[in-house]
Amino acid sequence: MSFISLTFFLLISVTFVLYFLIPARFRWITLLLASIVFYLAAGVEKIIFALIAVIVAYVTAKKISSIYESSDGNKAEQKKAAKPFLVTGTAVLIVMLFTFKILQNVMSDISGVIMGRTITLKMLVPLGISYYTFALIGYMADVYWRKDKAERNFFHLFLYALYFPQIIEGPIPRHKNLQSQLLEGHEFDFRRITFGCQRAVWGLFKKMVIADRAAIIVTTVLQNHLAYSGLFYLAAILASAIQLYADFSGCMDIALGISQCFGIQLEENFKRPFFSRSAAEFWRRWHITLGAWFKDYVYMPLVISPGLMKLSKKVKDRRGSRAAKNVMTVIPLLIVWILTGLWHGTGLGYIVWGLYWGAIIIISTVFAPEIKKLNDRLHVNQESVGWMRWQRIRTFLIFCGGRLLTAPGNLRISGAMVKSFFRDFNPWIFVNGEICNAGLDKQNLFCLLISVIILFFVSYHQEKGVDIREKVASYPIVLRWVVYYLLIFAIIIFGIWGPGYSSGAFMYSSY
Repeated sequence: MSFISLTFFLLISVTFVLYFLIPARFRWITLLLASIVFYLAAGVEKIIFALIAVIVAYVTAKKISSIYESSDGNKAEQKKAAKPFLVTGTAVLIVMLFTFKILQNVMSDISGVIMGRTITLKMLVPLGISYYTFALIGYMADVYWRKDKAERNFFHLFLYALYFPQIIEGPIPRHKNLQSQLLEGHEFDFRRITFGCQRAVWGLFKKMVIADRAAIIVTTVLQNHLAYSGLFYLAAILASAIQLYADFSGCMDIALGISQCFGIQLEENFKRPFFSRSAAEFWRRWHITLGAWFKDYVYMPLVISPGLMKLSKKVKDRRGSRAAKNVMTVIPLLIVWILTGLWHGTGLGYIVWGLYWGAIIIISTVFAPEIKKLNDRLHVNQESVGWMRWQRIRTFLIFCGGRLLTAPGNLRISGAMVKSFFRDFNPWIFVNGEICNAGLDKQNLFCLLISVIILFFVSYHQEKGVDIREKVASYPIVLRWVVYYLLIFAIIIFGIWGPGYSSGAFMYSSY
């Protein structure tokens, strides 16, 4: 079931009415039932492995908790006794995740008959497995580290893992932050619901008007790459960057807006990443919950691991403190970025993508003193407006470089595109109208440009600290509803949808 479908609208409407009609202490059951219906709409088979994953996390956390609650032994001994259960539970979930993410590509034709139905491996891939797997691993780790308590009610944990607004593309929730909100039973608040609807509609605008329109250029050029050359590829990669941001952040706006209507505050996953001045800052603003998850559950445990600390001490004795510090930085970052690449997708392209981002961040971190000295020698005013603008442009171009590695779907095609940038230099396509051969006519291209400008305008003012929704809410009622209707009719009139076109699939919703 897509966020952009009549079925989903009906599910939300029914859930919303029931949620506020029944007593507060039972309202979480409405969310649970809605989540199950949403999940089952993707295929009955898909929920089997999701159920297994929740059972593994539930049993593991309960076992760890029972060890900690025992009267025997000190905390260190209890933690030692609990560690095998954490490792086992985590291993089971990781194996399930990588089985579906990797083996699906090489075994997609394998099928069997279950209850009279022909079932392929692809049909069994659980919806949102990347997101709920990380959420459940984080939950078990927090119980192990005594940062959270084990859930006593299995259905409470099931709701936490499969809560339907976030299951498609996240954000990746922390049990301690989300669970109490899911179970609380919030009261009806007209202002909160209005703000939630505003955000959801803004997400629809980004998805349907911008992302799906940019996708036409991307699909036209990259799926027929032999028919194009030179700066057509550049246009496709730029469109791909815009598409990914508008698609992913649009989905987040819909998820956060729907949750806000129920009184549930999901964690922010984007904070205007294209205003970042460095690659490291970019990833503190893009897919924020994924970066925070890797920091808390991979990077920090690696940094304080006895093996790495012992290696660092040896390097310090031989090479000095700076080399030791670099070891503590490079190894964890390299592992994190390889895993990040594998999380985003399978294949060599995503490993190279992870190494690409990891290398940029590692180099900028390790050689920060040399970079500063070079800027000082060149008399670069690093606080000047011009320099900050260049840094933001540079970050966007770095992001586009990452898209070049993955969007074509094959590194050989990516390499051929880079060669063509320089060999078949044809800037006139942006002047003589040839760019319209990339899938969008002049009217749609103009619509895309205007929509991106509107997105930039809103983001710019948000970056300056302006709360756009509060500002709109302060307008006189007539002007306020003019803004609302303009946005709604923009989606209806300019959105990419209709017969023969599916606007349902979000880019990060594969698994």
